[in-house]
Amino acid sequence: MNRLGHKSVVYQGEVFLGELDTVPVRNANFQFPNNEIRIHHLSPISERCPPLSVLQTISSSPVRCKLESFLPTEQPHLINLHASCFYEMKTAVVLIGDEELHLVAMPSKEKRFPCFWCYSVPRGLYDSCLRMLNLRCLSIVFDLDETLIVANTMKSFEDRIEMLRSWISQEIDSAKVASMTAEMKRYVDDRALLKQYAENDYVTENGKVFNTQPEEVPPLSDNHERVFRPVIRLQDRNIVLTRINPEVRDTSVLVRLRPAWEDLREYLVAKGRKRFEVYVCTMAEKDYAHEMWRLLDPEANLICRNQLLNRVVCVRSGFRKSLLNVFRDGICHPKMAMVIDDRLKVWEDKDQPRVHVVPPFIPYCAPQAETANVVPVLCVARNVACNVRGGFFKEFDDNLLRRISELFFEDEAINLPQAPDVSNFLIPEDAGFVPNGNGGAPLAEGMRGSEVERRLSQTSLAGALPSISGAAVSRVVPSSQKSSLLGFPGRRDGGSAEADFESRRRLGMKPSQDSRNGRGLLGLPQESAIAKTFVGHARQTHDVPSILPLPGEGVSQNQVPSYSRDLGTEASKANSLPSLSVGVLHEIGRRCSSKVEFRSLVSTGKDLGFSVEVLFTGEKIGVGRGKTKKDAQQQAAENALRSLADKYITHIAPRQGTVNGDRASNQNENGFLWELVNVESGQQLPEAGHQKD
Repeated sequence: MNRLGHKSVVYQGEVFLGELDTVPVRNANFQFPNNEIRIHHLSPISERCPPLSVLQTISSSPVRCKLESFLPTEQPHLINLHASCFYEMKTAVVLIGDEELHLVAMPSKEKRFPCFWCYSVPRGLYDSCLRMLNLRCLSIVFDLDETLIVANTMKSFEDRIEMLRSWISQEIDSAKVASMTAEMKRYVDDRALLKQYAENDYVTENGKVFNTQPEEVPPLSDNHERVFRPVIRLQDRNIVLTRINPEVRDTSVLVRLRPAWEDLREYLVAKGRKRFEVYVCTMAEKDYAHEMWRLLDPEANLICRNQLLNRVVCVRSGFRKSLLNVFRDGICHPKMAMVIDDRLKVWEDKDQPRVHVVPPFIPYCAPQAETANVVPVLCVARNVACNVRGGFFKEFDDNLLRRISELFFEDEAINLPQAPDVSNFLIPEDAGFVPNGNGGAPLAEGMRGSEVERRLSQTSLAGALPSISGAAVSRVVPSSQKSSLLGFPGRRDGGSAEADFESRRRLGMKPSQDSRNGRGLLGLPQESAIAKTFVGHARQTHDVPSILPLPGEGVSQNQVPSYSRDLGTEASKANSLPSLSVGVLHEIGRRCSSKVEFRSLVSTGKDLGFSVEVLFTGEKIGVGRGKTKKDAQQQAAENALRSLADKYITHIAPRQGTVNGDRASNQNENGFLWELVNVESGQQLPEAGHQKD
């Protein structure tokens, strides 16, 4: 060991404890200010996690230095400090600026005591994460609009109804007219409900009268007054009517809660023991965001009322969301957090691997989208969260804790084991894929547009509750963010109504009926050289991992999406099959202009294994299971390649020359999940080409 370091005197408060030599470690050259180590306090005693495991999980830098004594005489105060920290699993904390330096007592092969490793972390982060790791708890961050709720004012309802009337007047396709008419009727019905509430403080539903009930909004701080809002909750319909400012009826809002929210909420609190610490990150205005969250968590079981100001984070216009901003003041590390959002690109690039993207909640455009699958969207999110938590702590216990128990002071700090990261247990989205070359996202539901902002900002809120303008998207935002109420600029400037309609409906289509460029799963283009090579190898050996592209057609780094990101960290391992199988599969999808998706399956067993399915143009073609997400993804990719080979051989080869003509027989296929209503009869029309799963 290199002993050419600096000698530092050690104090606990003002009490002199002795001297320690600062031994530099590889790739670090740290020195204590004035060669003084002033211990400010000792960290809390850990119940189950050694301090080294916590610091290895949350520290952004490796060991800063090592500390040991080279004095010929014993230093009893330092020996007692070392023994206390070692056996009670706590650290000695030195404060320097906004950082905490944690001295971790280490065992020694040479029985040289006292000896410490030194880590640095932001202030407060260690104590918070220690508590979470001891309780086996992670963090989860929710978006609000179109992820958990959709909210509308009278003005936003009127704007949408008028927009749909305009589109219907220009549309010539009777099926599309029927669908838009049904959508408009849903807006009209909810507008009538909101109008009744705003004017009379009651609503009539199926002959039954529902009166408002005053719900107290506890003050968030000493500067806030108590507020009582008149609220009506229609539990059977997941509808809540509320008023942002109880004194101003124009701030009345009809809120639709996403189905299965209660199931997800009950999982998170785990009957009194939190599995996740909950946060909200939204681009809405603060008072609106707090009221929407109060409707979702009326008993304050997920976020305590005294934590709301810190845990409901509102992002300013033109900025992207960031986990570091959500966890300001060092309350959690991003590696220990996952996000539930309907948009990926609104998050900082470094945070996107930790985002579980859910389909937007669009109850007016596609009311059946939430019930089309056996498992509701938020139940899938619940199971994803369950798998992430299980995988994280399995890796923490089986790998990190085991490896750390084998470490000694004399070991090289550079060889420390990797700590688990939530991103390792989430299947990333293929964010670069744009269906049909159409870059427009579906129109956002809920309160949007500058008119909404102006209407609400004109009302007098007595200084306590400003407008809910943050809920409207009158902001400069990236194209990936939620679009405005008035639609896309191209459409308003006279663009194609059909293109705009298809863009809006995209998330309401059945995956198995995707009509992407006439290339379904059984429509791999005949000219695809990589497909021919892939099928030829599959015919000969069925050894899918051995499939390679033709010379000059290899999978470049730019062509392989982020699914292979995790695999790069395993490059030192001899087994490189995951990146090859996944890469070949994505290359086939790229050549076919078709989307390849890897998705976590809903866990139905009690084990903590991982299941991944592969979708090709929306159709499932492979499933894999494994002890880790990477193993499951690799197996799924290999099975998917075999499945593609079988389908290509069985269905495509005998029908050469007919691929491009097959779609002609399916011109009536629409694939929409919502109801198609006959305007005159009011009856539901059969969905052409619709097949029951």
